[in-house]
Amino acid sequence: MNIGGHNHRIEYTTNVFINAGADTAELRNWKEKIISIATQIPDKADALTPIIQLIVAAIAPAKIYMIKHDAIEGMEEEAFIDLLVVVSGKSNIPFKELEPVLEMAYLKDRRVCCSLHGESNVIEGLRTGHIFYSLHCIPENLVYDDKSAVYPIATPVAMQEMKTRIQQQFSLTFKKALDFNKSAIFLYEKTRSQIITFLLHQAVELTYRGILQCLNGYDKKTHEIRALKKHARRCAPQLNCFFPDNTEEEKRLLDILENAYLKARYEDQYPVPENDLSLLFRKVMQLQQAATKIIEEKTA
Repeated sequence: MNIGGHNHRIEYTTNVFINAGADTAELRNWKEKIISIATQIPDKADALTPIIQLIVAAIAPAKIYMIKHDAIEGMEEEAFIDLLVVVSGKSNIPFKELEPVLEMAYLKDRRVCCSLHGESNVIEGLRTGHIFYSLHCIPENLVYDDKSAVYPIATPVAMQEMKTRIQQQFSLTFKKALDFNKSAIFLYEKTRSQIITFLLHQAVELTYRGILQCLNGYDKKTHEIRALKKHARRCAPQLNCFFPDNTEEEKRLLDILENAYLKARYEDQYPVPENDLSLLFRKVMQLQQAATKIIEEKTA
């Protein structure tokens, strides 16, 4: 991997090492395999060709889908990409043994990540209308296909009905998140109650849970913002740039918010500096605006 060029663009290269004692036929087979993988990859995924080649050569997946999450204007310059790797039902290798291959391709805190999914789960999800698989496991996102099986595809009518349900569900869940934020603003304008940070915590928690419920198909019941961020990485990674937790200062701010769930309610004193409170208000507002935009784009 090389980092250089405009905006420190990441360039990937693949080196394949074959046993020096391998016979000519084996060498030819490997060469043909690598070339055939490259010819399947569409132009939109051209920059990821070496990563996809590595995954296919090492794991032999059934399919790979490239899910692109557009960057939030004014916050990020590049889109987030998730390579959804479907592992064939014929494979007897546990996911735990396949994960090191993905770790080689995955750059932590960068824009590219990979996730493993069992083929039977994906097919069942598509057949029953699972939100996440129905939205993302579509022909337009396919960047590798071993062509051993044809997966179900939702009809345009079914897809539109699903998107309508997502919009309705998000409106219900997100209203609670908005109400907590509005209550925090109201209290802030009237008094400096320490309960304000608890209200902001709830605004963030319910925003994340609303996104997970609508786009992942389940309600992750936890009060830990960091845990919710981890789960959102698959369906809405853009949200995680508002509380990035990647510097000591960002960790301190997120700790204030996390601890507020209990301390702001049950301890006699939970002082938060004025500057920190203003910053938290701004981050919560940006988070909720971004969540709304993500749902609008997913259901367009």
